[in-house]
Amino acid sequence: MCPSPPLLLPLLLLLPPPPAGLVAVAVAPPAWRWPLRMAPAKASGPRPPPPGPGAQPAGGGSGRPPRPADGLALALEPGADNFLAMVDNLQGDSGRGYYLDMLIGTPPQKMHILVDTGSSNFAVAGSPHSDISSYFDAERSSTYSSKNFDVTVKYTQGSWTGSVGTDVITIPKGFNGSFVVNIATIFESENFFLPGIQWNGILGLAYAALAKPSSSLETFFDSLVKQAKIPNIFSMQMCGAGLPVAGTGINGGSLVMGGIESSLYTGDIWYTPIKEEWYYQIEILKLEVGGQNLNLDCREYNANKAIVDSGTTLLRLPQKVFEAVVETITSTSSIQDFAEGFWTGSQLACWSNSDKPWSLFPKISIYLRDENSSRSFRITILPQLYIQPMMGVASNYECYRFGISSSTNALVIGATVMEGFYVVFDRAQKRVGFAVSLCAGVVKGLFLIFASICAWYFGYLFAEIIPEDHLSSAVYRIQSIGEKPVIKAPPPKRQKCDHWTACPPDTYAYRLLSGGGKDNFAKICFEDELLIGEKKGNVARGINIAIVNYNTGKVTQTQYFDMYEGDNSGPMTAFIKNAPERSLLLMVTHDDGSTRLKNDAKSAIEALGSKEIQNMRFRSSWVFLAAKGFQLPDYLQREKINHSDNAKNSLDQSDKCSRPVIVQ
Repeated sequence: MCPSPPLLLPLLLLLPPPPAGLVAVAVAPPAWRWPLRMAPAKASGPRPPPPGPGAQPAGGGSGRPPRPADGLALALEPGADNFLAMVDNLQGDSGRGYYLDMLIGTPPQKMHILVDTGSSNFAVAGSPHSDISSYFDAERSSTYSSKNFDVTVKYTQGSWTGSVGTDVITIPKGFNGSFVVNIATIFESENFFLPGIQWNGILGLAYAALAKPSSSLETFFDSLVKQAKIPNIFSMQMCGAGLPVAGTGINGGSLVMGGIESSLYTGDIWYTPIKEEWYYQIEILKLEVGGQNLNLDCREYNANKAIVDSGTTLLRLPQKVFEAVVETITSTSSIQDFAEGFWTGSQLACWSNSDKPWSLFPKISIYLRDENSSRSFRITILPQLYIQPMMGVASNYECYRFGISSSTNALVIGATVMEGFYVVFDRAQKRVGFAVSLCAGVVKGLFLIFASICAWYFGYLFAEIIPEDHLSSAVYRIQSIGEKPVIKAPPPKRQKCDHWTACPPDTYAYRLLSGGGKDNFAKICFEDELLIGEKKGNVARGINIAIVNYNTGKVTQTQYFDMYEGDNSGPMTAFIKNAPERSLLLMVTHDDGSTRLKNDAKSAIEALGSKEIQNMRFRSSWVFLAAKGFQLPDYLQREKINHSDNAKNSLDQSDKCSRPVIVQ
């Protein structure tokens, strides 16, 4: 049996599935980076070398939440800051970034500040701009003090220049009190503030080595640690997984400064060492797509660097890794003939019905080095994270973008991945932690799994050559996308009984669909053969039953029994009892299956393992898979019921597979 994961495709649908048509819509280049990534600042001295094995914290792989002895603060510790006040202090989405409300100056001026773990400068709009609704007016602040120099930050596509000064800031959903920090007021920019963004400033949370004009400029978080006397740690939760990109901006999240909020995650936190304190650079050991190892040299994954960056929208992979991921997806799934533009980001895939396409795509696992260098753990990314719904594209379609892109010089774990996890940036112990996020709808579909890695080569050193412009990126814009032509694209490869994905070898594919009215007919499909359905002309009001030999997979009998008129409970009871041993009985209702359903018939069905037949009501929609003379595996979902007076109510037990192995 190969059921779909809970969040990938409902086991039971309220309507029969329409044709799985697929179209592609041309779009502008997707958003790789908010903002466009800068080149690193040249530090006044040499950067510290990556920590060796002896420098790594002890206890790696324990997976326990940090204790006070670790130098961390937990929400429930005596004297700790109230981290609950910081819950839901972020807004935004992966397409346009997550931002924090901040009050700057005296009197305070409210600003929306983009949270970015991939840069180190704190800057706000200091003059009007057509794409933002407000800016910080330094002249109105009695506490603003200029440092009498400007700073220019250049990106691959865009830049800004601002005057550096200091002022007081307050975070409404953060700490009590005000703090004095360095701030750049942007008076000139190019392709930095863009249409549709909700923020008007940026908070760089990386290390001082990336700060402009030099690492001597104290960063925001370093100032906060000193003045608020908090532990040198922060953690993030971003809750946009599975929600429309570029929507209304109501998606939430949390930035917890100074510790960890246990209510935001489930399970343990797994830590990987920070290799170097500039970006949050970590080490990738391997990647798997649908459980298949890409079998690339580890240096391919870590080409130049691998970092965790909330300001990058997508999961970015070095070119060779990206090509291997796409090739593996297309060769092992139902989407071999997808348009190339979908993978490169120039097209959206749009389905002409309400079915979610996530079950078409495989899981992707990223293996990270554990604190114990001889072990590793993996973060598993389900399609809900990297196949991202888009808002306002076409009225008749639901469109999605590919949340993975290629990179010329880095692997970047961006918002696409971070939205599934609670991520801890433990600067005090030079490590980044991952736990399963408790965002609504995310926890059921994400996994954080410990694994062993053998024969790891420890002698590899990363290149110290840093390009002038790294993390080349483009700004995401969807402008007038509804006016672009809709181009038909090949539908997914058809599977047996219209499954989304293929069943493993030596299994049976089946589909049970209840029905009602004149439009939605009940259907039973087994091994791609329609046993009962409208096209066969053998579906009718009442309970429809097909009997299949479980050893051979061949149908032996089909019959329907009207439960609204006539006395058919007796014949149905006899039909069930006369079924040969080692048979599968597949049952579905069409319209009403309960009015004249008598207790003897209910008892016969109950004897086959039904837990819902006694609950049958007028026009209940019901499907049931039964076994006679043997037991089906416990993990196989066998029954579903839905109560409604709607004649068109229906249930679909879809994407189901069963192995022809009898469990005694």
